[in-house]
Amino acid sequence: MLFVGTLEPRKNLLTLLKAFAQILRETKLRPRLVVAGGAGWLMDETFSAMCEESTSEHLCLTGYLNDDELRALYSSCRAFIYPSLYEGFGLPPLEAMACGAPVIASRIAALQETLSDAAILVDPLDVTELARRIITLLEDGRRRDELVAKGHASVQSFSWEKAARATYEIYSQVLL
Repeated sequence: MLFVGTLEPRKNLLTLLKAFAQILRETKLRPRLVVAGGAGWLMDETFSAMCEESTSEHLCLTGYLNDDELRALYSSCRAFIYPSLYEGFGLPPLEAMACGAPVIASRIAALQETLSDAAILVDPLDVTELARRIITLLEDGRRRDELVAKGHASVQSFSWEKAARATYEIYSQVLL
């Protein structure tokens, strides 16, 4: 399992860590959770949760990674989990889908718009729902394959060229 993002409260890593601990406590599954991203602010409670003995041997903190390293992780994870509370756009889930990772993300406006039905969307504050959805994704290869296919199709509608063109059109309308 993989999480990518700056480690700060709005990324909601604490909820993911609680769901991860629940999975380890209540099932026979023993996935590894890789957390990739630089340290942000107000993370004392989250860092304490990372040090819990029940999850620490299954948890890998990488710190900041370059694009090639991220691509390798996205391409090899069985599930990309993004429980963010607030996003302006949400690039990491799209990067994950472009690399063939099935995605579970928060049911928040920006991610609903960006990810649509190409990801499993969950209440970002519901630890039990997140744990349940992760378990389903880890155990159901057919569902993973379905999300990978939908993700590949979905990312085709995004490009920097399209973003630049849309930005240009907005500026043109405003300046006229």
